[in-house]
Amino acid sequence: MKGIFGGVISLVLSVILIATVVVPTVKDQNTTGWTTAETTVFGLVSLMSIFGLAYGAGSIFGLL
Repeated sequence: MKGIFGGVISLVLSVILIATVVVPTVKDQNTTGWTTAETTVFGLVSLMSIFGLAYGAGSIFGLL
């Protein structure tokens, strides 16, 4: 029970962190003068954090 409770708490904190810090920071960044490759890699940060969140959720509940 302790493992599932701790996992749910960490999942909730991760969602809050990604939604309030990571995604707005990435979206508000000024990328003027950057190359296309730099802009693409920087844009993938939010996508990769969402994938990490999904992976964490799957591992908490034993789906992976």
